Amino acid sequence: MRKWNVKNIIIVLLCITIIAMGIGFSVLSMTLEGYKNEEEVFDVRFTTVRLLSSIKGGEREPIGHLKVDDTGKVLNMDFSLFKEHDEIDYEVTIKNEGTVEASVVRLLSSPDFRSKEIIKEISPITISISDISGKVLEPGEETTIKISAIYNPGEIPSEKTKFDLSGKIGIIAESKK
Repeated sequence: MRKWNVKNIIIVLLCITIIAMGIGFSVLSMTLEGYKNEEEVFDVRFTTVRLLSSIKGGEREPIGHLKVDDTGKVLNMDFSLFKEHDEIDYEVTIKNEGTVEASVVRLLSSPDFRSKEIIKEISPITISISDISGKVLEPGEETTIKISAIYNPGEIPSEKTKFDLSGKIGIIAESKK
């Protein structure tokens, strides 16, 4: 039986070290190649809708239906208010489902509930939407907006017993990359 001398042990250890370094380098190279080929995804969308409160000004409860469409980019709204002081509030979550940082440019409503003509047309109903213009969302980050429909008391009581209002809200966002 031959004895291993110190010189042979050092040579074997160096060979094993070189082989381990080669394997480690190839694993690291394949991992970095995967990151290099990864696609950047831009996807800002409405995710959830939650009723915050419903205040009735009379005997009937105000009715609201908010639904996110299949793309997640449009929020459909339908409100029915029956009496002065009716109010219904919703919280809507917006999430950056993409892999790049995004900025919310604007929430666009149809009809434009900030327009003076529309405000006059839908009076005594007021729709208010939180302004999150300029909000930056990291990948996976969420933010919320509040949407309220209010039947405002007027100087002259309205003859109408029910006000129905429909609309849509869309997200305009941009990539920060």
